[in-house]
Amino acid sequence: MKHIVTFVSAAAILVLNFQHEALAGAYLNSAHGNSTYGVKRTATSAKGYARGNCAHCHGQHAPIEGSDSAQASGTLSGKLLFYDNYITQTDGFCFKCHTDSGSVQATGGVVNRSYSYRAGRWTSDPLNNVKSAFSYTTSTSYPSASSHNLADIKMFVSNSSRSDWKYRSDSNPCSACHNPHSAQGDPANAGIGASPKTGAGGWMLSLPSQHGSLPMNLWGDSIDEKMFNYTGSYQAPYRFGGISNGYEPDGSMTANGSNLTDFNTFCTDCHNSTNKIDSTLLGGPLKTIDWLNADRHGQPSGSTPSAQLIAPYNSKTSYVLACTDCHEPHGSPNIFLTRQEVNNGLVVVNGAAQNGGGSQWASLCERCHGNTAAIGSSHHAIMGATPCVTCHDSASPPLVYVSCTNCHFHGSTTTLNGITYRTF
Repeated sequence: MKHIVTFVSAAAILVLNFQHEALAGAYLNSAHGNSTYGVKRTATSAKGYARGNCAHCHGQHAPIEGSDSAQASGTLSGKLLFYDNYITQTDGFCFKCHTDSGSVQATGGVVNRSYSYRAGRWTSDPLNNVKSAFSYTTSTSYPSASSHNLADIKMFVSNSSRSDWKYRSDSNPCSACHNPHSAQGDPANAGIGASPKTGAGGWMLSLPSQHGSLPMNLWGDSIDEKMFNYTGSYQAPYRFGGISNGYEPDGSMTANGSNLTDFNTFCTDCHNSTNKIDSTLLGGPLKTIDWLNADRHGQPSGSTPSAQLIAPYNSKTSYVLACTDCHEPHGSPNIFLTRQEVNNGLVVVNGAAQNGGGSQWASLCERCHGNTAAIGSSHHAIMGATPCVTCHDSASPPLVYVSCTNCHFHGSTTTLNGITYRTF
């Protein structure tokens, strides 16, 4: 009899938790509801609840039989969750499972690798869980480590100007990008590349602005939500190890973005030319981004002199990049969530040099542009500038680099022979 009541109560929770139609079918297809690798909490599995059961996250009336190792107070938080929905950057409901230390999952912590690991095949990355990714903060080892600030996200999505997005002040900031009842992410411990269930990279995303109108929609699962549909000028980067290991995100020979989620539309739902996003880390608003009209990497222009390019970008002069070609979605030891591996090479921009990274930015730029300081073959020579003093404080040794970002940043331009060109 207990199991019959459990089923009815759990179904009722789903109805109460959403102001839309009953969604049990979608949940059963989700990563959390999956019967093979879905949620399975120690405290509830011991009571006979099957993997994927709603009770692993939601209590019907109180913690299971009056006690719960994850919530010693014996009370339930909002939405009948077994733990507080959101507390701090590294403390909240999602992190009770998505961590490698102290996870309440009966099978141990949930493995979620970095994008550089999963798509880029950089298997030396020790990061293996979401909580650690959001834990990247400035330190001696990582002076400019960065992560998406959950408090900033929470404030942004629940702002009254976005009331049609239907986020509330008590919403979990993780739900801005992931709907836990529909996300079909890659199974835990799936390793590199495509999972057997969901295809390349998984369909883990929910478009923030669709939260109110299409809450169960998965972003990236249909052909019109791929980078190929966003632009015909997309070229996938190599994975770590070069062409022998294929292209991102799945190691196949597909390079036109037809197997990659349209991350540009997803990211610019928030990071665009009109939204003001306050950054706790930077102590002010983020730079606005007009990816379509103002950024060289966002909309190709055949008239712009192109930098010296290396494979696989050396077959033509204009490409559109995906945001994840350079950035991690959750956090990185590098500044501005910059990936540690890009196009078959390692990137270090941790702020140890001057100007928020200084010459370290070359380690990112040169993943596609080759040796930017090489006299005669550099893109500065192609642009008609004097190569040495463009990148150095003088033309004589010792040569001191200045930051690439002095001239190249989102929305930057330069004027040559009376013509204004975009330089990023």
